[in-house]
Amino acid sequence: MQDIPNLPAELRRQAASDPESPCLFWPQGWDWRWWSWRQVAELAVQWSVTLAGLPAAAGVAFAGDSYPQAVPLDLAVQMAGLTPVPLALGGGGGVPGDAAVARRLAAGAPGGCVAWAEAVGEQVRVTRLGEAAGGEVRVVGRGELVVVAGDDAGLGGIPAAAAAADAAGNRGGVGEHYGAGGWRRLAPAALLDAAAAVESAVAATAGRRRDSRDREVLVAGWPLGRWEGRLLGAWALVSGAALVLEPDPGRRLGAVLWARPTVFYGSADELAALRLRAAARRGVARRLVSGLARRPVRRPPPRWGRLRTLFQDGPPDAAEAAFWAERGARLLRLPTPDEGGQGSVQPG
Repeated sequence: MQDIPNLPAELRRQAASDPESPCLFWPQGWDWRWWSWRQVAELAVQWSVTLAGLPAAAGVAFAGDSYPQAVPLDLAVQMAGLTPVPLALGGGGGVPGDAAVARRLAAGAPGGCVAWAEAVGEQVRVTRLGEAAGGEVRVVGRGELVVVAGDDAGLGGIPAAAAAADAAGNRGGVGEHYGAGGWRRLAPAALLDAAAAVESAVAATAGRRRDSRDREVLVAGWPLGRWEGRLLGAWALVSGAALVLEPDPGRRLGAVLWARPTVFYGSADELAALRLRAAARRGVARRLVSGLARRPVRRPPPRWGRLRTLFQDGPPDAAEAAFWAERGARLLRLPTPDEGGQGSVQPG
């Protein structure tokens, strides 16, 4: 990954090398739809043209919740030489209403945003926001990415100190953030380093070469405005993994059953529920074998689906890690924004 200049360049490479392979899956009612790498790249290029008239490096806010249009929209903003500011708004399907949201953004644009972008079907609508006091357009920082920290850090969750510091021209360093519920700036290189660390861990777990054509599959549901969503979305892009978007936590484990992912990231509760499912399946298999043989049988537990790598936020418990190791999977700690790719995917 060291030769990847940015995420849009990697999208173009994936679309050129494997255009018709699935890139994104998402639920629509009782059905599942999908876009290929070619379709995602075409949308990103088309939308970047619409955004091209905005000032270079200026912040563009959009709903960063887990919905399919958020992925090409985020990449379109970067293609246009602008700064993506994905906000977790919690709207229906991740897509909020336009007029009310634009007014709230204009009242206190986080990260120096000058525009609000909204995907409507396969089109994008851009609302130009007011300029800063003195007629100067505020920018976040050339080429940077922005992640909104905290689950409820929507438009109303940006601390006044953050807006005031930005209005005063305080660009800050890469990784600067403004407390709980604030926002943090990321350099693309730091994000790619962290994605490379994730890929190295996944490749080592799978026992495959770095240039293998084996596809990874990730069931995802975290907004781009959160570090987990930003990092794992970047990893999926540079590794060519298929993303299965399921924003509803209550349905995410069900998606795991049919999608049979190779990589999974979850909260402690989700990992505990996944372990119970895996343990229950093992119990059924053991009872069947014991009944046929009429005596207890000691056998190593089978693999659970195709899972090879599991990630969580904190250091994994030794018993949890051992449980998954018996099934041929590694349980690892996900890198943090401050760690980047420096030894951040160790077991604990």
